[in-house]
Amino acid sequence: MSMDRGEPSIATQTLQIDQQPQAPSSEQLNVPANSARAARWSLLVLSIVAVIPFWTVRYPVVTDYPSHLARWFVLFHINDGAYHFGNMYAPAWGPLPYILPDILAMAMQYFLSIDFVGRCLLSLCIILVAYATYSFLKKACPENIGLASFGILVAFNPMFLMGSISYMFSLALCLLVVSSWVSYCRAPKVATAVGIAGGIIFVYLSHLSGFVAAGLAMGVYSLFQEQRWKKLGILASLSLPALLAFVYDARHARTGASFSYAGFTVSDKLEHLIFPVRMYTSEGFDIIFLASLALLVFLTLKKGPKFVFQPVWLAVCVSLILAYFLTPGTYGFGGYIDKRFLPFPYLFFLAVIRFNRVPRRLLVGLVLLVLFRVAAWEQLFISQQPELGQLTASFAAIPRNAKVLPLTRLRTSGVIGMGGLHHLEYGVIQRGFLDPQLFHMPGVQPIRLVGSPYCINAYCDVAGAPEIDWGQVVNSYDYLWVYNAPETKTFASRIGDVVFSNDYVTVYQVRHRQL
Repeated sequence: MSMDRGEPSIATQTLQIDQQPQAPSSEQLNVPANSARAARWSLLVLSIVAVIPFWTVRYPVVTDYPSHLARWFVLFHINDGAYHFGNMYAPAWGPLPYILPDILAMAMQYFLSIDFVGRCLLSLCIILVAYATYSFLKKACPENIGLASFGILVAFNPMFLMGSISYMFSLALCLLVVSSWVSYCRAPKVATAVGIAGGIIFVYLSHLSGFVAAGLAMGVYSLFQEQRWKKLGILASLSLPALLAFVYDARHARTGASFSYAGFTVSDKLEHLIFPVRMYTSEGFDIIFLASLALLVFLTLKKGPKFVFQPVWLAVCVSLILAYFLTPGTYGFGGYIDKRFLPFPYLFFLAVIRFNRVPRRLLVGLVLLVLFRVAAWEQLFISQQPELGQLTASFAAIPRNAKVLPLTRLRTSGVIGMGGLHHLEYGVIQRGFLDPQLFHMPGVQPIRLVGSPYCINAYCDVAGAPEIDWGQVVNSYDYLWVYNAPETKTFASRIGDVVFSNDYVTVYQVRHRQL
């Protein structure tokens, strides 16, 4: 192993202190190999189990997923004469920091149906994070390789349940590029450096949260290495292509968005530190899961297993948590900006405490918690299928290729687990509907609206009925799809006639005349 010459780093000094003069036994020497083998098999089985909810129901209950799925479908069929997508949408490709799943979805549709593509990408969100956690521990703390299954728990975080697929890719890619940086710092190789530069670009193309988190993690890690300033310089040069792409996009996106610290309180920040491991499927499941996790940690530490701290990874975690506290909750129309930093320190913390041997009770407990979390998601998915089936039934009342405006209202409890919020986007796929709520944020998604359809805001969310210019609605759309917004029915009935109604949704055909 080649090392740069210079004064001993903080990490080297710590390692020298941690080492004991007594030689390890032969049993202890076999622990990493045995643990890695067991961790691989455990991770493989748990990963297969973890993706079951995405394949056992007709409509996965991942809030924004239908909009992502429809966008991929529209981009692939934009020039298909069987659809009229060109009347409302146009591609807007560029070096955007969220398009990696879009690129994969476009490529996969040459071989697979859009439904299969979507389920594969949802599954990758879990599998990639699980594998990346394993890869990170293998490089940063091989003694803890058995804890890789914790990555599945973090993968099932609320951001994923809300449908942030790009974010999940960035979570995995961040861990992978940091793992490569650890390898490079120990044994610098040109091939590894090229891989890191490419990896940083992929992190950028997945999500800015992962891009920032990777930069912080690798930067802090560099400070604990020999010739730390040289390492930082190399890291900066490897990051330059991605940084240039970021600068280009920031100058050309013209989103007009800005940070908002409204409602910022330290108590709220402290309360949401547990955000990545909350379930949000039900309050009871939340209590059971969090209590079980706390009990598992208590029982593990009570027996006093042998371990040492690795200050470098503790510093990485502290820097990411500090970023969380300093970051506002919203940026333009984007929410949960600060909370997106939190899953990263949870995963990096797995290397902070280096066990001599991971306690068996901890490994078994993690497996049980993963199974519980997956079962809770499966129950949530199954419970909403009857409602989602009723929403789908409304599509038959609307002609193919019609312009349809959804009128939906968010629940007071938030969007997590609200499977019907973007359900109309399945109609984009099944019947070619032109839906203005298809995600089209400039500088975020590679698609834009054309033909000047009426939109009251960036999301075309017009559920606030008193503020709507109903005259412009009449001029822009053929049908109204009203879901979970009973207050809009009074206004909708003034410009349209009911053509379908059930317990969940009402469809109005717009009468095309000015109010």
